[in-house]
Amino acid sequence: PEMSRGLGDVYKRQVFHISVVLLITGCGKDEEGIENRSPNGILIEVEAPQTNGWSTEEVTGTRSGMAKTVRQKGEYGVDMEVSTQHCPAGTATEGASTRWANVDDNITFRVVAYKSATAAGISTANYAGYGDYKLSGSSVQTTKSLILPVGTYTFIVYSYGNSSAITAFTNSSASVPVTNGQNFMTYVKAGVAINNIGSTYTLGNIVFKHHCARYRVQAIAQAGRMGAITACAGTVTLPRHNATYSFTNNTLTAQDGSGTINVTWNSPNAMSVYSNYTYLLPQASASVTVKLNITIGAKGFTNRSATLSGLTFSANNTYYSNISFSTTEGYIVGGVIWANGNLYKSNGQYLFYNSTEIYGGSGSCFICNSPEPYPTQTMPTSAWAAENDPCRKLTNAANKWRMPTLTEIQQLANSGFTTDVILNGVKGNKFGGVLFLPYSGYWPQSNIGHVESGERGLFWSTPGTAMIFSPGYNIVGYTGWNEFPQNGYTIRCVRNI
Repeated sequence: PEMSRGLGDVYKRQVFHISVVLLITGCGKDEEGIENRSPNGILIEVEAPQTNGWSTEEVTGTRSGMAKTVRQKGEYGVDMEVSTQHCPAGTATEGASTRWANVDDNITFRVVAYKSATAAGISTANYAGYGDYKLSGSSVQTTKSLILPVGTYTFIVYSYGNSSAITAFTNSSASVPVTNGQNFMTYVKAGVAINNIGSTYTLGNIVFKHHCARYRVQAIAQAGRMGAITACAGTVTLPRHNATYSFTNNTLTAQDGSGTINVTWNSPNAMSVYSNYTYLLPQASASVTVKLNITIGAKGFTNRSATLSGLTFSANNTYYSNISFSTTEGYIVGGVIWANGNLYKSNGQYLFYNSTEIYGGSGSCFICNSPEPYPTQTMPTSAWAAENDPCRKLTNAANKWRMPTLTEIQQLANSGFTTDVILNGVKGNKFGGVLFLPYSGYWPQSNIGHVESGERGLFWSTPGTAMIFSPGYNIVGYTGWNEFPQNGYTIRCVRNI
């Protein structure tokens, strides 16, 4: 028994020893495999990609790059003219392209691997996996690793031109969807031999090809008539909104079916402002609708739209739409459209002087809260009423005009003003760099005639407050009608909007 127990112990010790040796040996083999990258695990890394730049080809058969123009009357007397143009290359030669350019920082892109020596061999059966990457400065970060065994591969590299994560990919198809608004780019790298030398393989010389057109909108306010554009946002609606990029033939095919994309501006504050670039699928003979919400001279205009037909957007080309706003009815400043000239009454008709600097005597000054000019009517009413507004009496006005409110006059003053500006020999204030109001004087209640012409201006607002501006004070002040109830002041009407 003793001998038996001794042999058993030896046996147990031997078994334990063998087990430990096997365990240690197994770990050593795994570590060696990781260190030398066995054929089943070669990590694919990527150098920072570039693009082939945007095309600078000349546009033939067009005049100054003009594609289409549409003009239309707008609400409130503000009209639009829209033209869509190809950005011409100037002296570039036909079909030329810019040199390689750096890709915008922080974009994500994907590398899809197929075990095939040529792009013709791309198929779901040959799918080998994908990796996701993000550009960070001049380096590339790996967000999803691509690990491949030894072999020869064709790589499809694609990006939507933004920093958003790309929807996961499977071997169920060899294509991906694309929509308007995406700067879709691809690169095909075929016949890449991957072996087990070293722990990684780095893909280099990736130069993206642009599959969409680049597009932006320039909004333009009429100089001398309007204040600056301080806010703008819009949409573009096109007949083709969705497309499919095929890996097998490296083509982007757009499908019929309209869709809308947003156009944005970053803190505009000028008479002419360009939007940020957006991207359009290739379209031919397209009917395109551009719609804007825009603030000009502190006055907001919503849903201002125009449709242009027969437009063509080609891949890798740049286009822009000029949208010009204009008016013949007045000046847009301080959040209001101000009439072209002061109000006056003659031969029973209410009219505007045909120029902003013109003012007169009899018939051009009005008693507060009165539809009749001084001295036809010399006593004001005791309370303001809209039916007493002389601006609403304009011939064929259809309630298009009214007197400004005190708030609107204050907004006008807040737009900034310059005193002692001379326009065609007449002195006055210029507000917001746009609206000239003359020192038109007033008709005093003493009925001694029109006085202080060229010295100061007085303009009525509702409900019975006068705006007074004088170069002697370099300010704009206000006086209530009850202080000088029978004085006759001038009136500059505003659009009733």
